[in-house]
Amino acid sequence: MKRSVVRPGNTFYMLSVLVFLQNMNFDYVSKMVYNKDKDLVFVYRPDGFWNEHEHVYEMHHLEQMIPAPVTAVKDLTMNRNDGILTVYDMSNREYLKFYGEDKYWNMELKEDFLNQTRSMWKGNSSKYDGRIFNIAHRANEDVTLTQMKVNRELQEAIKKHGEAVPPKLFEEEFFEKINNKKRDIYSI
Repeated sequence: MKRSVVRPGNTFYMLSVLVFLQNMNFDYVSKMVYNKDKDLVFVYRPDGFWNEHEHVYEMHHLEQMIPAPVTAVKDLTMNRNDGILTVYDMSNREYLKFYGEDKYWNMELKEDFLNQTRSMWKGNSSKYDGRIFNIAHRANEDVTLTQMKVNRELQEAIKKHGEAVPPKLFEEEFFEKINNKKRDIYSI
């Protein structure tokens, strides 16, 4: 019983634990180095128990992703001094996790790195004003003039070409022909 069940079960358990430990979350960055032009980042991440592997990322592909509710920004862990900063590599689709404490950073380069990875955050501090949508209560003069110009051009296009008629589906045309033939038969 011991040789047929317990030992293989124990071996399977130990292998499962080993596979689990190998596939743990190794997204944490242990070291990061810029190149001379500061357009490439060399990131060292754990690659197992004692190994580190170097990964190369382009700075313009790294981005701190915007949370869906912008009112939750103040509660994110990345804004705390001891929080974890998550950066997404948009080309390789990988996450990098940085410790937010100042003791892990070169203070001369930290703010520059954070500014370069927050390009999608610019202008998103309010729930009414953002880069994609702007729900302002009053439009400024440029927006109003542009809207008036577009409306004028649309009205001129309608006068010139007539109103657009969406194409009919095949089924609609088929049933319309059948109904017309029925009317022709009834009218005789």
